[in-house]
Amino acid sequence: MTAPTGELISCRQIRAARALIGWTQRDLGAALGVDERQIRFWERRLPTNQTKLRTLIEAFKAAGVEFISAPTIGVRGISNA
Repeated sequence: MTAPTGELISCRQIRAARALIGWTQRDLGAALGVDERQIRFWERRLPTNQTKLRTLIEAFKAAGVEFISAPTIGVRGISNA
């Protein structure tokens, strides 16, 4: 799915992003103000609500994670300097 910010993201990228920064589903849920069950759902099926998707991406960016789509789909750490 293409996010409103132009990034192509997948459910696998959400799990990979969490692993990259050592967050549990509970941690991500707390950062977003949602229950961890919602995170489990999003890791199987991306949110279709663009506002929720944007919030998810921004939470990861604030934690130093960037979603990438070229040359391969994935995530990487970024500097918050």
